[in-house]
Order: sequence, then structure tokens, then C-alpha cells
Amino acid sequence: MAAAPQRDAGAPWRERILAILGGLFVVAGAPLLPHFFGVGTPAVLAGQFVGLTAILWGLNRFFFRRLPLSGFVLVLFSIAVFGVLFLLGYFTTEIVLPFVGEFASRFIGLVHLADLGFYLFATMTIAGAAGTAFSRNIIYSAWSLLFAFMGVAGLYIFLGADFPAVAQVLIYVGGILVLILFAIMLTKQIGGDPHLTNAHLALPAGGVLALATVAILSYMAVMAPWKVVAEPQYVSSVQSLGIAFLTEYLLPFEVASVVLLAALIGSVVIARKEIKETTDSGL
Repeated sequence: MAAAPQRDAGAPWRERILAILGGLFVVAGAPLLPHFFGVGTPAVLAGQFVGLTAILWGLNRFFFRRLPLSGFVLVLFSIAVFGVLFLLGYFTTEIVLPFVGEFASRFIGLVHLADLGFYLFATMTIAGAAGTAFSRNIIYSAWSLLFAFMGVAGLYIFLGADFPAVAQVLIYVGGILVLILFAIMLTKQIGGDPHLTNAHLALPAGGVLALATVAILSYMAVMAPWKVVAEPQYVSSVQSLGIAFLTEYLLPFEVASVVLLAALIGSVVIARKEIKETTDSGL
């Protein structure tokens, strides 16, 4: 006796997926019907309703298994969903978007692009400093320090100090921060337990000091008699700083280089001592 042919188990899945794709195509293409066929709004809404019904029928296989979406129940469910989506679309296009557009136009007219850039760099600096101070993971603190350094470099640019801005990026970000990250990753005690640091911070005392500092600075920013002067013409400070470093401030500049060299030699000596102690303990 011949066995009865079995229905392909993947056929329902393919049918549902094709229904979803076809419904999406109909819903997206229905607004284009007036441009090609000259139909009115009722025909567009009818086409979108048919597409939505096909989408719901396809999703019934994956999400609405407990709902008997077929026949009359499917039509009623589609009408309810279509009505909710229509009300949401009407509310968005007729109320929300005009309000947002008017508010954005007024806001953009009051705030200049340079002011937004200044606020962005100031927020980056404050957030980076806060992350460095209050993060319980020393690696996260080091990465937060990166944003603080970059924010300070941006503020230097707004002050017209091009040389300190470049030096901030090259020295602090490219040198000191990289050195800190290497020291964290190569130190055995810190690398084994990243949560070792910043656990001893006195948060209440720090919070009080932070609130007092913010209050004082806010009072100064609001109550101080700031004088508004004409915007000065930008002049590069690289040439004057270079001449000063090689003439008047040559000796302090060389002394600073000697101090950095001594710090580098000291770090090498400390690292060699740690390696020797580790080797002796292993033997």
C-alpha cells in the first residue's frame, strides 16, 4: 500500500513570511497609487488595510499563536490595529511634528552653533572628570580621563589657544594617558582585581564639597559683573610660545625635561625591582 504524500513542513513558514513581505510592500506602496493611477484616499486606505491584514496573518504564526486570527476574527483585529495606527499617525503628523518643528526653529534661532560646541566640550569635560573620580573600576576611570582631556583641548580651542590645545592632545592624551593605561595593565595587583581602586572614597564628604563648589561657581557665573567686549581677532600663539621657550624660558623648559627623565628612570627602576622580587619568590 502506497504511503500518502506528506505536506512540506516548511510550507506554512514560507507562506507566512511571503504574506508579511507582501503586506509590507502593499502598505509602503499604497501612498504612491494616486500618483500613478489617480485613485483617491479611500483606495489608499483600503490597500493599506489589506496589507496590514496580510502582515497580521503572517505574524500570527510567530507571535499571536494563542489568538484565533482567522476569518472574521482576523478582520476585526485588523480593523482595531488599523484604527490605532491611524490615530497615532494623525497625532504624530498633525500635532507632534508641527510642535517639534516650531520649537526647533525657535531654539536654533536663539542658540548659535559655536555655543552648542562649547556646551558639548564643557559637558564632556565634566562628565569625564566625574567618571574618573567616582568610577569603582580603575580601567573605566582611565578611559573617562580620556574624555576629560579631549574636552579640555576643545575648550582651549574656544579660547584661541591653539598651542595648548595641540599639546593637550599630544602630551596628555597621547603620552600620559597611554602611560597610565600601560601601568594599569602591567601592574600585577591592579590587573588581577580591577575593582581594587576607588573603593575607599568618602562619597558623602566628596558630595558636599562638589555641591559647595558648584554653588560657588554658579553664584559667580550669575552674579559677577561680566563685561561683554568685541570678539578679538584670532592670532596664532605658536610662534610667540616657541620664541619664549627658546629664549626667556629656556632654562625652566630644560629643567622640566630633566624632571621627566628622572621620572622615567625611576619607573624603570621600580619595574625592575618588582620583576626581580617576583622571580626570587618564584624560585
